[in-house]
Amino acid sequence: MSGRTAAHSLMRQAVGERALKRAARQCMGRTGSPGADGMTWKTFRQSMPSRIEALSAALSDGSWRPGPLRIEEFDAWGKRHTVTIPTVADRIVHRAVRNAIEPVLERDAYPPWMFGWHRRAGRPLAVAAAARHLHAGLPWVADIDVAAASRGVALEDAITSVARFVHDGRILTLLRRILTALPDPLAPGSGLSPMLTNLRMTPVDQQLTGWAAVRMTDNYTLFAVTEPEAEAAYRHLAHLLTAHGMKPAPAKSKIWRPNPEDLYAAG
Repeated sequence: MSGRTAAHSLMRQAVGERALKRAARQCMGRTGSPGADGMTWKTFRQSMPSRIEALSAALSDGSWRPGPLRIEEFDAWGKRHTVTIPTVADRIVHRAVRNAIEPVLERDAYPPWMFGWHRRAGRPLAVAAAARHLHAGLPWVADIDVAAASRGVALEDAITSVARFVHDGRILTLLRRILTALPDPLAPGSGLSPMLTNLRMTPVDQQLTGWAAVRMTDNYTLFAVTEPEAEAAYRHLAHLLTAHGMKPAPAKSKIWRPNPEDLYAAG
């Protein structure tokens, strides 16, 4: 099947009962609080077949609408954070849409040196990729953590970032319906936020061709032979980020000679 044909069939891959059951199982594998409607995973599972059937029908005929949101605040890493909690059913829809779209992005949008926020691409693989660069004689690293990568994205920009690679009008309409209901298109807590944050940085990724690079979630590392070369890489990447509405987080970004296992550490 051609890439374009596959792209035009994504809606079927997102709203079928099998796709929704898969998404539900993925969501149930994570702990999560009830949404604003009070529905828990335990309650959902008690009549899951009929709920999935009804959800699939509503998505297929276009009558589905997002449920109410619950907003929670918490303190972590010395800062106040806000997280959006959709209903259980909406979390399933978010995940099913992401499952349908992401294989296209992995084929057409994501570079092979990008890790995190997509399937089979966690920190161990990023560390291994970094180790290959370091051991190949590129010991200096321009290490840039992107400040607030999920903030400041307009709705139309989020939709456009997907539409560059996906041409199924029905799934783009569903995506718009989901994102319009959120307080922010990349709101933390949305099942689509990781994918959309990756896409926000994709234009920067595409302009790093020729560099020895690794990106783990929103942390870029460019590898160089000498410290001056790493400094030039830092300036280049900072310029690219600025051109796309982002910037380095000063407290988390630096030029250094790390060991591989010291890179991409959370917090």
